[in-house]
Amino acid sequence: MRPAVTHNLKRKFAHALDLPPNVVLDHAVIQILGDGEVKIINHKGLVQYTTSAVKAKSVQGMIEVGGLDLEIASFSAQEIKIRGQIRQVILK
Repeated sequence: MRPAVTHNLKRKFAHALDLPPNVVLDHAVIQILGDGEVKIINHKGLVQYTTSAVKAKSVQGMIEVGGLDLEIASFSAQEIKIRGQIRQVILK
């Protein structure tokens, strides 16, 4: 099946069962808590990690967190928690 058809079927499935679309469609969820913490839930892997930038893959594209003194507070297959002075979060 083509990706667009699969995506539409999953969206209809989620709507029919009254499920959140991000769960069925495997989308990442980004939670920004002030300027000191970002959680990326449902990521597809870490690409880059420095004290000024953290990049992670997701179904929607690349998620880039920029700032100062960044550190990964926790990391699992489902979630990345980043702490530091968060200056920007970009989805490319």
